[in-house]
Amino acid sequence: MGESGGAPEPAVHRPEPAFRPVAAVVLAILLAGGLGLVVGSVVPMPHLRLPQFGDDPFAVADPAGGDWLGRSEPTRVDIEAVGVHAPLTGLGLDRNGDFEVPALRKPHEAGWFEHGPTPGEFGPTVLLGHVDTDRSGPAVFFPVKELEAGDVIEVTREDGIVVVYEVTGTESYPKRRLPYEEVFGVEAVPALRLITCGGEFGRGGYAENVVVFARYAAHRKATEQDERRPLNGREHFLD
Repeated sequence: MGESGGAPEPAVHRPEPAFRPVAAVVLAILLAGGLGLVVGSVVPMPHLRLPQFGDDPFAVADPAGGDWLGRSEPTRVDIEAVGVHAPLTGLGLDRNGDFEVPALRKPHEAGWFEHGPTPGEFGPTVLLGHVDTDRSGPAVFFPVKELEAGDVIEVTREDGIVVVYEVTGTESYPKRRLPYEEVFGVEAVPALRLITCGGEFGRGGYAENVVVFARYAAHRKATEQDERRPLNGREHFLD
């Protein structure tokens, strides 16, 4: 879905090139055997299956029957329903093979897993954010547990395209039993996951992960109104 009213369409492409970063996510998780501070320090190595689109998954032309966006890094996420307006920073894997997480000194900032699909590419784009910090109290993803099916999440890309997702559900999982394939597995359409901590807090941190699942709904070129939306800054969370 694109713009209406005769405005130029954002560039789209067949999704074959996007499959490589999706596969990289799968391989990274397989090699890491865990998801670090967000998911837990020691977990069994997950088993993930690549989708069977043909003999050579990298040669697939169009698994979903539609055209998706090319690659462009996300810069911000806006969730009007719960007042989230956050800048995004790229996150990778640390030297232990665990997911990096946003800096605790920046409670207003969320991150995206930069080895995975960017918004609008097919497969799950993964955003991670803290639920709270010692200094700030509630942090950027504190309210995402309140999201309901049908709520809108908008992710702005570096190329000025806003990708719109609709929430399909929210689940909470024990960190040591996170369903990797359901959360991170390859999909033939664009999708979004928001991940934060939840459950009881103990000596090892929070016991659970809260995962928000969302599906692609549309994309558009950012408007002046989009560009004027203020971001929640660090001062928004500090006492």
